[in-house]
Amino acid sequence: MKEATPAPALWLLDTLLALRATLERIEVEEADCLKAIHPDYRASARNLLHFIAFHRHAHPGLPKALRRRGLCPLTDCDAHLLSSLEAVITALEALEGLRASAATQEQPGGPSELGGPEVLERHCDRLFGALAAAGVAGIMVTLPAEAAERPALVADLLAAGMTIARINCAHDDPVVWGRMVDALREARVITGRPCAIAIDLAGPKLRTGQLVLQPAVIRARPPRDRTGRPTQPVRILAVPHGALPRPQDTEAVLLPARLSKAKRLKKGDRLQGRDASGRRRTLQVVRRGPDGVLMLQADKTCHFTSGLVFRQRHGKARLRVGPLAPVSGERLLRPGDAIRLTPEPDQGGGTLPCTLPEVFVDLRPGERVLFDDGRIGGVIRAVSAQKVVLEVTTAQARGSRLRSDKGINFPDSELRTPALTAKDIKDLAFVTGHADMISYSFVHRESDIQTLRQCLEDRGRGDLAVVLKIETRQAFLNLPGLLLAAMAHGAPVGVMIARGDLAIECGWEALAPIQEEILRICAAAHVPCIWATEVLDTLAQHGHPTRAEITDAAMGARADAVMLNKGPNITATVKVLESIVARSASDRSDRNLPLLTCLAFRSNCEHDDPLP
Repeated sequence: MKEATPAPALWLLDTLLALRATLERIEVEEADCLKAIHPDYRASARNLLHFIAFHRHAHPGLPKALRRRGLCPLTDCDAHLLSSLEAVITALEALEGLRASAATQEQPGGPSELGGPEVLERHCDRLFGALAAAGVAGIMVTLPAEAAERPALVADLLAAGMTIARINCAHDDPVVWGRMVDALREARVITGRPCAIAIDLAGPKLRTGQLVLQPAVIRARPPRDRTGRPTQPVRILAVPHGALPRPQDTEAVLLPARLSKAKRLKKGDRLQGRDASGRRRTLQVVRRGPDGVLMLQADKTCHFTSGLVFRQRHGKARLRVGPLAPVSGERLLRPGDAIRLTPEPDQGGGTLPCTLPEVFVDLRPGERVLFDDGRIGGVIRAVSAQKVVLEVTTAQARGSRLRSDKGINFPDSELRTPALTAKDIKDLAFVTGHADMISYSFVHRESDIQTLRQCLEDRGRGDLAVVLKIETRQAFLNLPGLLLAAMAHGAPVGVMIARGDLAIECGWEALAPIQEEILRICAAAHVPCIWATEVLDTLAQHGHPTRAEITDAAMGARADAVMLNKGPNITATVKVLESIVARSASDRSDRNLPLLTCLAFRSNCEHDDPLP
C-alpha cells in the first residue's frame, strides 16, 4: 500500500498557528472565569482552558502529520500545552527553513506554564502530604469497622504501605469514626509513618427502599459429586437457646431449635416432619451432647423456617425450629414487567419504594433506569410527582431478584438533587475536626462546590482539601467546569475516578476511554487524581488476584493515588499494590481519542476537511 504524502509544511504551520491563536483567544473569552480563579491555580486554570480549546479544534489527523516530520505529536503534553505548541511551531519553522512568525520571535521560550509536572507535584504534596517516594502513587485504603477495635490492624496497613486512610460516612457513626481516627494516630506513632485522613461524605442515596421482610429460610443441602448425586448426608446441628456448638462442629448447618423430651433420643433415632417446601423429610440422630445440642443428618435437601416441627418416629421427642430473624424482601423482575416507583413504604405487587423521590420531577419518559449495579434495567414510560412507571427491559429470562437498599441510576436524566444532604451537613461537625481531605460524593454542578465551600468556611475550615468524586455521567461531562469552580478557592483540590457508578451510568464499554480522559483532564489542570473502585478486589476478598486485576492496578498507577476497598486480606493487598505501583510507569499513554468533556464545554467544534 502506498504511503500517504506528508502534509505540506506551510499548511501544517498554518494549522498550528491557528491552533495557537485559538488557545490565546479562549483566555480572552474566559477572562472573567480566570479572574475568579485563586492565584495558586490561575496558571493551571489557564492550561486547562488551553487543553479544552485545543481538543475542541485540533484536527484528529494532526498527531500523525507531526510524527511523520519527526515532531512532537502534542498528545502527551497536556500539562504544558501552549508551551509545547510553541516549541513545535519553532521546530517546524527551523526544519522547513521557514520564516519565524512574529509571535514566535516574541516568545521563543514559551509562557510560564512549562512547569506543569512540577505544579502537579506541588499540588499532590498539598493534598496528600509528603508521599513515601517521589513519583510513586499514594495508596488509599478504606478502613473497615474492625479498625476501630483493632489498632494493630491500622499499624499493619501503615507498615504495608498505606499513605491515606479513608473513612466512609455512609457506614457506621461518629463514635466508630472517632475510634478509627484514634487508632490511626496511635499507629502513626508506632510506625513512624505519615498518613493522611480522607473522609467520604455519603451524599444523596438513591436506592430501593425497605421491602417487606420475609421469613428466613435455612437450607441444608448434602454435598454432591459432579453428576449431582449426594456423596454423604448433610450434617445439621440443632442448638437449643443458650447452648454453644463445639468448635469442631462449625461445618454443620446451625439450626436454632426448641427440643422436647430430647433426653430420650439416642444415636440412630429418627425425627420426621415436613420442611418449608412441604416435602416430608427425615432427620437421623448422630449424637446428643450433654448441653442438649443434637447432631443430626439428612439424606435429602431440607429447607427450615421458624416453627416447623419434627417428631420422633417411635417416641415422644420433638424438635421445633426456633425463631429466625426475618430477612430483606425482594422482587423477582422479568423482561416486560411493569413496575411503579413510589415514595410510599413497600406495598407489594408491582410497586417499588424509592429513597429519593425528589428526583421524580427530573425524569422523562423514554429515559433509562438501572438497578443493582446495572444488573436490571428498564425504561421510563410515565412520570408524575408521586410515581414513576417503568418497563423492565434487562433481566434474566427466569427473573432477576431485586432486594432492599440496592442502587438506582438514571443515566439519561439531568438530576437537580443537591450533592450535600442534611446528613452530610450534620456529619461535617465530625469531618472538619479530623479530616485532612473531604471526598465529595455525587457532585455534578458548580453550585454543589459553592455550597460545600460555604459550609466549610462557616465552620472555620475553608482551607480543607476537597476531592471531587466523579461517579455520574453529569459530573464527567461537566468535569472542566467543576475543576474551574473548585480552583476559585485556594484550598487543595483533587479528583477521584469512582468507576463503579461511572461504569453503570456511562456503560461498561465506555469506561476505559472515560477513565483515560479524566486522567488527561486532571493532568491538564495539574489536579491530583485518585484511581478507585474494585482495585485488586478479588485479592482483598479471597486472597488471590485475577490477571485482569493486576493489569488494572498497573494502569491505575498512572494516577497520583490508588484506592483499595476493605477485605479480609487487605494488608497483603496493600503490599501487592505497593509493589505494582513501584514497578509501573507513571506517565500517561499516548492516545489520540475524542475528548467528550472538551467538546461539551461551552460549545462544540466540527472538523470538515481532512489533513492533506
